[in-house]
Amino acid sequence: MSQSLLVLSDLDGCLLDHHTYSYAPAVTVLERLRAASIPVVLCSSKTEAEMRPLAEEMEASPTIICENGGVICWEKGGERTVLGVDRQQILEVLTECKSRFEFESFRDLGVEGIARITGLSEDRAQKAASRHCTEPLLWHDEDNRIEEFRSTLSPHGLQLTRGGRFWHVAGPTDKGKAAAVVIDRHRAEQSAELISIGLGDSPIDESLLLASDIAVVIPAFDGSVRLEFPHRRRIVAPHPGPEGWASAMTSILDEYNLR
Repeated sequence: MSQSLLVLSDLDGCLLDHHTYSYAPAVTVLERLRAASIPVVLCSSKTEAEMRPLAEEMEASPTIICENGGVICWEKGGERTVLGVDRQQILEVLTECKSRFEFESFRDLGVEGIARITGLSEDRAQKAASRHCTEPLLWHDEDNRIEEFRSTLSPHGLQLTRGGRFWHVAGPTDKGKAAAVVIDRHRAEQSAELISIGLGDSPIDESLLLASDIAVVIPAFDGSVRLEFPHRRRIVAPHPGPEGWASAMTSILDEYNLR
């Protein structure tokens, strides 16, 4: 049976540089993937408003996984699959938590605060704030109170996961569940054997990598590896950010003789 590849990639600290948000070192590999008709599905904590221009600029797949798997947007202005909990419900629970825990969510920070913390322009910060089913937050309380906070969210059907810069409150979904839906649809649409490749750098990406046939761990910007898990094929990229992304993907494409 012939084989085809599907790439599912995190953005911040992975395909995008942690400091500059540039993907320049990966441009040549993205062009190679495009020439081989291999879809690159972007999968991030970012919102649809943030991700759609990036997907179009990179000429990546029109399918994007947004808000840590809370929403799959299959095409611009088209079909969406919502897997998460409505943001308004999340905010109501976080309002109740304010009297017990110290944190700032995107609602608290506002557009100016998001821009200040992330270094984004106000326009891009506005897009980051335009959320449907997740709420990022900065934790200002004691580290040992995280589990208590997690336990407080749980009865409301909410979970807490850690990304590269923020903690994320969401419903019972994750990048892996959304990736599985995307992979299944791609498998159903073709006769070739599909091999999925997941790339990520932070603990919030673990489910994405576990859902993929090949798991590529991108080191953090300081060179540390923050993802340790058993997998049938786990690869650690030799460098952080888009340099490591490009290097790992080049090796995989060479392996499958895709020039």
